Amino acid sequence: MNTKLDNVTTQYRKFNENQALTDGQLNEFIDYFEDQDRLSRTRLSGVGLVCGFKSESSDSDSALVITQGAGVTTDGDLITLRQKLDKTSDVAIDFDTRSYKYYRNYTDEVEYKHFRIEGNQVPLVELITQDEYDKLTNVEGFRPLKEIGSAMNDKVVILYLESYSNEETPCQDADCDNTGAEQVSNLKVLLADSEKVLELISRGDAKDTIYKAHDAYEELFDQLPKIEAKRVILDADIVKASELKARFQNAITSVADLSKGFGAIAGTFNVSVNFGGQSLVDKLTSLLYSSGGSRLEDYQYRYDLLKDLIDTYNEIRGLILHLNAECCPDINSFPKHLLLGRVGASLELGEYTLYRHGFYHSPVTTTDDENYERVVMLANRFVQKINGFQSYIGPVKITPSNLNVWLSDKAIPYYYNVDKLLLNKWNYEKTKTDRETYNLSYHTDNLATDDFVQTPLNYNIDNYDFYRIEGHLGLPFETAVQNINDLKKQYGLAFDVAVLLLQENGKIDSRLPVETKKVSIDELRKQITSVSKDISTAKVDPKNALLNLSKIDSQLRLLNKVDFLPTPGSSGEEVTVVKEDSRKEEITTELLSEFLERKSGLEHLAGVKPGGTFILICESEANNQVLADFSLPYLCCSKQKPNIPPVATDDKASCMIGKTVIISVLDNDYDADNDLLTVVKKSNPSYGSVVLNSNGTFTYTHDGSANLEDSFTYCVNDGKDDSNIATVFIKIKSAPVAVNDHASTENGGSVDILVKDNDYDLGNTPLKVFIKTQPSGGTATLNPDGSIKYTHTNPSILTDSFTYYINDGELDSNIATVTISIAPPPCDSGMDVVFIFDYTGSMGSQIEAAKTGASNIVSTIQEQSGENAYRLGIVLADEYGSGTVSNYHTAAAYTSLPPSRKFVNTGLNSKYQWITAMEVMTDNNESTFKTQLNKLNNYTGGLSLGSGSGAPEPTDMALSRVVEYNFAGTFRNNVAKYVIIITDITPGGNDDTANITDINEIIRLKNKCVEKSIKVIVLGSGVNSQINDRYVWRELADGTGGSWNSSYNASAIETAIKNGCGGRDK
Repeated sequence: MNTKLDNVTTQYRKFNENQALTDGQLNEFIDYFEDQDRLSRTRLSGVGLVCGFKSESSDSDSALVITQGAGVTTDGDLITLRQKLDKTSDVAIDFDTRSYKYYRNYTDEVEYKHFRIEGNQVPLVELITQDEYDKLTNVEGFRPLKEIGSAMNDKVVILYLESYSNEETPCQDADCDNTGAEQVSNLKVLLADSEKVLELISRGDAKDTIYKAHDAYEELFDQLPKIEAKRVILDADIVKASELKARFQNAITSVADLSKGFGAIAGTFNVSVNFGGQSLVDKLTSLLYSSGGSRLEDYQYRYDLLKDLIDTYNEIRGLILHLNAECCPDINSFPKHLLLGRVGASLELGEYTLYRHGFYHSPVTTTDDENYERVVMLANRFVQKINGFQSYIGPVKITPSNLNVWLSDKAIPYYYNVDKLLLNKWNYEKTKTDRETYNLSYHTDNLATDDFVQTPLNYNIDNYDFYRIEGHLGLPFETAVQNINDLKKQYGLAFDVAVLLLQENGKIDSRLPVETKKVSIDELRKQITSVSKDISTAKVDPKNALLNLSKIDSQLRLLNKVDFLPTPGSSGEEVTVVKEDSRKEEITTELLSEFLERKSGLEHLAGVKPGGTFILICESEANNQVLADFSLPYLCCSKQKPNIPPVATDDKASCMIGKTVIISVLDNDYDADNDLLTVVKKSNPSYGSVVLNSNGTFTYTHDGSANLEDSFTYCVNDGKDDSNIATVFIKIKSAPVAVNDHASTENGGSVDILVKDNDYDLGNTPLKVFIKTQPSGGTATLNPDGSIKYTHTNPSILTDSFTYYINDGELDSNIATVTISIAPPPCDSGMDVVFIFDYTGSMGSQIEAAKTGASNIVSTIQEQSGENAYRLGIVLADEYGSGTVSNYHTAAAYTSLPPSRKFVNTGLNSKYQWITAMEVMTDNNESTFKTQLNKLNNYTGGLSLGSGSGAPEPTDMALSRVVEYNFAGTFRNNVAKYVIIITDITPGGNDDTANITDINEIIRLKNKCVEKSIKVIVLGSGVNSQINDRYVWRELADGTGGSWNSSYNASAIETAIKNGCGGRDK
C-alpha cells in the first residue's frame, strides 16, 4: 500500500543550469510538493466526506446508483467518482451519477489493514459499471448485481483508493525500463456486510480512531435523556408555608435521568465526579430534597440549583453534535478509503448515518475545536456547582444579569461558593481571555477589584435585562422590602416590590376604634441588649436573630408616630402611649388567592426584569419571614389613585474656589399632594464634589480648578414618583494667586524681578503688588511697574528671600516667596575637595594613575585656591559578603584609623558595604594627603586593593557619608566645594543590585549636593554605565554643576578641576 504521509519529504534541491538530474533528485522534488499538498488538505481543510456520494438501488435492484461527490482521506487523497476515458489513463469526473451493475468477489493484493481482522481480509465485493464491464477482455467472476437481491440493503458502500507502484505488480502494458515505475491509483467501489464493517471498526488490524470517536459522540447524544425543569405554578389553594414548600419540591424531578445522563457525559469525556464517596444521584437527592436542618429554608434555591444543573446539562448536550473538528487527524484512520454508509441511506438533514464518515474540519475552518473544551469545562462546572452549593445568609444585594441566555452568561447566584475553581469554569469566553474574575456575582471577594465589577450597578447596564435579587430570604418582609427599595433608590432601578400573603390573621374592620398600644422603653432596652449579646457571642441562629430584630423594629416604629399621649399613673420615661391607626399599613400586602384573581404570570426567577414587579411570598403578617420570591414582567399592583409627581426648580449658589458651601434646594420645590419630599442626587458636578446630607441639603466642594462655573442635577421624590430633573448652578469666586519666584544675582549685585508674570487671577482683573517681608541679606523695593528690585548687601548670605502678595481690587492673594540665589564662591576663595575611590578589584590601574599624578593634582588645587586654604579628603568604597573580613581588615593602615573613619554597613542579600575615610579634610594637608594616597593598592605598607562582591559598587553610599554625615570632614562655607568620584561601574546601594532604588538615591543625593553648593565630578568608564537606560553618574555631575569624563588618568582630574573653576589656569 502506497501511503504517502507515513514518510514526509521535508526538503528538495534547486537545479543548476545544464545539471544532469538523477531519479532521486527528481523524485525528491515531486515528493516534497505532493506531501505539502496533502498536508494542506488534511491539516488546513479537513478529512472525510465533503459532499455527495449518496447511494440507492434501482427499483429492480439491478443497479446501485451513487451520486458524484468529494472526500479527503487521512493520507490526503482527494477522492471523487471516476469514469475511464478511451485509450488513456486519464479519467473524467464531470458527471452526476455512476450506475454499478456487476460485482465480483474482491481480493486486496496490497493487504490494506483496514480490511483485515487478525491478518484475514473480510469478505468484500467490487462493483463496476456497464461501460467498464463492456471494456473488459475477461469477465470471469463478474455477476449481475441483481443476484445479491435485498441483501444489498444491509451492505455498506466503501470507496477504496487502491494505490501502489508498478514495481509491486507486473508491468503489463507499460515498459518499466523506459518510462519509470508507474504510480497506480485505482478507485474501487466496494460493498461489505454491515456487521463486518462493525467488526473492522471495533477490532480490525487498523483502527479508525476518528470515526470511532465521533460515532461515540453520536451514540452519547442519542442515549442522553431529554430533560427540562418543571415550573413552580402557584394557585389559590396554597395557604400554608408547608404547601408552598411542597410546590417547589414537587417541581424537583428528573433527578434520576439527570444523574444517568451526566454520568454518561462524564464517562465519555473523562470528567472526574467526586462527591466525597457519594454517588451522583445520592448527592443530588441530599441537596435537592433538603431535610430542613439548614439555617435557612432555602428550598427555592435548591430548586434553582436543579434548574442550573439542567441548563448546564442541556448546554453540553447541544454541543455534543458540534465536535466535528480534528487538529491533527490520525493518518492511519482511513488513509485510502471512505465509508459511505449503508446502501440507500437517506442522508436526511439532522439524521445520523451509521458507517458513514462525516467531514472532520480543520480548526482553521470551524470553531468546533473549541466546543470540546467547552464541553469539558461545562461538565467540570456541573460538578463544581454541586460541591459548591451553600446555604448562605447575607445582606440584600441586587446584581445585574441576563435572563434568556445560557447560564454561562448570567451572574453567578449567591447560593454558590464563588471560589477560583468555580470562576475558572463559569464562562468559557472569559476564562479563555483570562477574564474569569470579570463575571458578576453576589459574592465579590474573588472577583476583579475593578469598581465596575465590585459595584456594577454604578455603571452602564444597557447590556443587562435582569436583576438578581438575593439575601432577602428568611428576612421579615418589612425589612426585606425596605432594603430592596433602598437599593432601588440608590441605583435608580425601575421595578416594583409587592408582598403576597398565603393567609391573613383576620380582616381589619374599618369601623373599629383606633387602637391604643403601649411601648415600654425600658423593655426595649433589655431586648436590644439581649439580641446584641447573642449576636456578638454567636449563640443564636441568624434566622432567629432576624425575627427578634423585626419584632423590636415594629415597636420602635410606633415611637415615630406624632400623636403622643400621657398615660395616667405611668412614668413618662419608661412607657410611651402611641395612637396607631390599625387601618394604615406602611407596606401594602395582599392575599395570594385574591391577587391571582386579578393577575397571572407569576414566575420564580430569583429576581426581576427591569420594568417588572418583584413579589415576596410570606405566610402571614404574624409569620412574616420571606419564604420565596416570584416576579411579573410588568409593573403592578397598586389600587390607589394616581400620584401627581412633585416639581423641582433650578437653584443658584456661589462658592469660593476650592472651598465648600451648603446649598438648600427644597425651598423652591413643591408637591401638589403635599407629600413629604426627599432629595435624590442625579448627577455630579464637573469641577468638584457634592454630598447629599440627611436634611435634604447638599454640601458642594469645589476642586480648586480654574473653572468659574459648575453645576449638578437632582430631583425630589414624594415617596412614589420622582420629579423632573433640576439643575443647581454654582458661580465660583476666587482670590488671585501669587506664585513663588526665583532669581539670581552675583555677590553684592541687584536684579529686577517681574513677580506678576507668573501670577494670575481667574477674573483677569488688574493686579497690584504688595511687599510683605524684607529679605535678610539685602533689600527689596517695589518699582512703579509692579516689579521688585532686589539688592544684595550681605556677602555671608548666599541664598536670600522675601515675600509679597497681590490684590485684584477685592481679594488678597496668598503669600508668595521670592528666592534669590547668590552665585557660589569662586575657587580662589578656597577649595574643599574629597576624592571617592571605587576600591574594588578592577580599579588598580586607575588608583595607580591617581597616585602617580598626585603632585600635579595637588598643585592644580593649590593654584586654583589662590592664597586661600585648600583641604583634601580620601574615601574608599568597597563591598564584601562579610562584615568582619576584607582584603585589608588586619592591615595596620586600616586598624590604625579611628572608628569614626571606618563604616561597615549591613546591607541586603548578605552584602556588607565597607566605607573608609583614609584622609579627612584639614587646611593645606598636601603631605598627609599624598601619604594616605600612596597607601592605596599597597600590599606591603598600606592597604591591599579590595575585591567587592560583583558589580555594581556602593559608591553612592560613600557619597552619602561624605555629603550628609561629614565623613571626610565638614565642608566649609564660602569656599568652592567638590567631590571627585573615580569608578568603572554604576552605584548599587546596599543590595549590590542596580535598579530604580539606586536611581532615586542618586536623585536625592544630587539635591543634597545642590543644597550645599557641592559640585560632583565623575571620572572613569562608570559614566558610560546605565541603570534602566539612564546614565545616572552623568545626571549627577550635570545636575550639580560638575562634569564627567570616561578617562581615569591624573590629567583628566586636573582638567576637571580647572573646568569647574572656570576652565583656565591661574
